[in-house]
Amino acid sequence: MTPLFAYQSEQQTAEKLTLSLLFGQHLAAYLWIDANSQKALKGAFYQISHWNSGDFIDEFLANCLPSSTPSFSVQVCFDAPQLVQMPIVQYDRSKLDSLQRVAYPYNPELLFLHESFASSQLYLSYAVPVNLFNKVTSQFPDLNYFHAARILLKEHHTNNDAGCFFVHIGIAQLSVVLYRGDRLLFHGYFDYQHEMDALYYLLKLAAAHDISTTSLQILVAGLIDPSSRLYEEFSNYFLHVVPFANAIQFAEEAPSPHYFALLSNHSLCVS
Repeated sequence: MTPLFAYQSEQQTAEKLTLSLLFGQHLAAYLWIDANSQKALKGAFYQISHWNSGDFIDEFLANCLPSSTPSFSVQVCFDAPQLVQMPIVQYDRSKLDSLQRVAYPYNPELLFLHESFASSQLYLSYAVPVNLFNKVTSQFPDLNYFHAARILLKEHHTNNDAGCFFVHIGIAQLSVVLYRGDRLLFHGYFDYQHEMDALYYLLKLAAAHDISTTSLQILVAGLIDPSSRLYEEFSNYFLHVVPFANAIQFAEEAPSPHYFALLSNHSLCVS
């Protein structure tokens, strides 16, 4: 487990705390939040070899949990790329699990979780490592967990008829949501090695849905900086590229707040 960056405010604790956790295939992160003021207190990001390997979990939890703390709530966001979906009106658990088995190679170490998205009228099934899920649910029995899509799907603007991408940048991975007005056109993941790979996927999606790159908006979050090559390439082809808004308050010297989008916004978005 390799540290990427950390955040620490002057405020050490609060009367009401939320511990926000994020797990992806190659990423683990946490953020402590003052639940009353919505201020970020402390957080960190780590690169992991792969979340199927359970050797990082104990070290990660030891790093994010203090020796003593008042009671707190826990929320876990799974940025899980192995997913399938079906309309709510057709939802059947066994059929959705069958779709998983058809779409992806069988792996007995993965657990299928189901989640409904009423605003988009769909049910999502996504796969997380059994060991990881069992560890966090045993450590935090009362936690709330959900897929990263819950944040991205909640943030769409129904009045944006020109189209809007919501793009979360992970480690060698993109999570992409595409809306036009109130219609969900695409939700999925892409692996990428180079900046032009990521750009290609977005351009291909825009062309497939006949959306002009001059009017389409891209909201970016995660591990991307306005000075980065990836951000520059996005801006060369799309006129409206902006960082994802963040509801949590950070000190001015903090890393870019949109880094923490999947950690900080979901404390306000769980339904």
